[in-house]
Amino acid sequence: MNFLFTISIRNLFRQRRRSILLGTAIAFGTAILVLANAFAHGISEVLFNEIVSYVSGHVSASFTKGGNANKQVFHDGERMKAIIHERVPQVKRIDEAIGVMARAIGNGKADNVIMVGMDPNAEVDAKEQKKLEKNFKILEGSFEDLSDSTIENPVGLADDKAKALNVKYKDILRVRFTDINGQTQAARLTVTTIFKPSNVFMSAPVFLNVYTLKRLLGYGKHDVAQLYLTIDNPKRDAKRFADSLHAGLHPDLAVIDATVTTNDTTIAATLLCLRTDSASLVLADSSLRFAARSPIDSSNRKQSVVISSLFAETAGVQPGDTFTFTYEGKFDAAEGNGRYIVSAVADTGCGIDGMTVLVNEKEFYKTFYDAWPKSTAHVEGPFRPDTATGLYPALGGEWLLMDRSKTTKDVMKTYREIAHRGWKAIVVDVGSMYETASMVLNLEYALNLITFICVLLLFFIILIGVVNTLRMTIRERTREIGTVRAIGMQRRDVRNSFLIETGLLAFMASVAGILVAFAAMFGLSQLTFKADDNPMSMLLSDGHLFFAPTVGAVVFFVFLIVGIAVVTAYFPAKRAAKLSAADALRHFE
Repeated sequence: MNFLFTISIRNLFRQRRRSILLGTAIAFGTAILVLANAFAHGISEVLFNEIVSYVSGHVSASFTKGGNANKQVFHDGERMKAIIHERVPQVKRIDEAIGVMARAIGNGKADNVIMVGMDPNAEVDAKEQKKLEKNFKILEGSFEDLSDSTIENPVGLADDKAKALNVKYKDILRVRFTDINGQTQAARLTVTTIFKPSNVFMSAPVFLNVYTLKRLLGYGKHDVAQLYLTIDNPKRDAKRFADSLHAGLHPDLAVIDATVTTNDTTIAATLLCLRTDSASLVLADSSLRFAARSPIDSSNRKQSVVISSLFAETAGVQPGDTFTFTYEGKFDAAEGNGRYIVSAVADTGCGIDGMTVLVNEKEFYKTFYDAWPKSTAHVEGPFRPDTATGLYPALGGEWLLMDRSKTTKDVMKTYREIAHRGWKAIVVDVGSMYETASMVLNLEYALNLITFICVLLLFFIILIGVVNTLRMTIRERTREIGTVRAIGMQRRDVRNSFLIETGLLAFMASVAGILVAFAAMFGLSQLTFKADDNPMSMLLSDGHLFFAPTVGAVVFFVFLIVGIAVVTAYFPAKRAAKLSAADALRHFE
């Protein structure tokens, strides 16, 4: 086999001009393919690392209360964080993500802004610190000033936003916004930091200390907003960790162990949530039998409060009566309370044969979230339903967990569904940067596909030249083929010598094209683009084009190009091998 390589290499150098012209064309196509792929992958890397990771985190847990996108709150933050640490022990950092639209008034100018919470005291590694410094070049002040308690609501904003509002360092901004309770609020903010963002995307928000923003928006001491998880290797682990977290967030049954007072009688009872979606109401209708009902009650009323027969007998209440209750909250010795009107009494044998009250979900969750109960489904109480009971699927949990989304489109569909359904339970949705940024992946895929098709067309033209060149070479070397055949070379060796010759030419040209592509990447990445006010700045890294070639892609392209060249050369080489020695020797040009 070695002598075939020797012959092939000799023939390549013997026809230098033809080899150089053909190799140059292949190298040019390879360079374009590698360069375009690296650029597309570089755009994806920039969007992922410098934008998406800030917008959605590597893994996220988001919460929506009452179907209102402005009420992003979970009332037992410690428990949620404990579940995260249990299911994702590799998490480096958990950040609260809060953003709210506001109208800001500066010095004679007004503009819409997004107030975003950040923790300037969060521990970050050297890599993250470098990325922060690149994305936010401080012009005046410092992000550490956002934690200064002596300053009235310190805030940092981009220089462009500062110009739009006509404010300078230490000036006052006045903002109007809606808090998580739906109330319109106003506040004064002090400009303590002005920065130069790396792209236009970072120009819109104004940044406050996350704890300052939570106070302004009405979050409680134990409330958390969306949680963004930072992990070491998000590209490898983000989806896997999101799946693990989702599996650990299936809610327990929501229960309130309350002290009920009615008709001068005080008893202990368990309040359960009766869901009011269509499927749950149908299930309740088929599972519950009523010993007594209010004249105005019906199975489709979404305001029903159903008590068990035992509760009715013990407390001495009937439909239409009122009872009050109190219960112990989980935090800070809080106490919850409420007042319900009984609408029906369930007969025995329905699965709630205890000291039980079924409360429609609207009223139940209003009570449940007002003071998160100390009792849970896992501790002993007046009553706990059997999971095998037919009514059990209609009972509400502590929260509602959405199915995992697969793409950005699915994420948007989920949020539309949350807004449309208006669930009263807090809706929990777990995602990773890949679902949030699937459009970024699609952009990279589309760019690669377009580039690949264009370069394949280019290679098609080049390979026509390969075929024609081989035909000319075979015609010129017909007598040579006859000679080697006459001295004993087999047909397959003749064929293989031409295939090896073409393969070597394609390989060396591909390597040369890769070197040219890397040189072009280096040169183009040194160019600086002033695109601060242009959305195209999101595709740049610190004002420069960013290329991210991968070893896998480069190796694949080399094998692809060599493979295409060899396959293209196969048929002319096979035709040359079929020449008989006598016919080849008689050939004259």
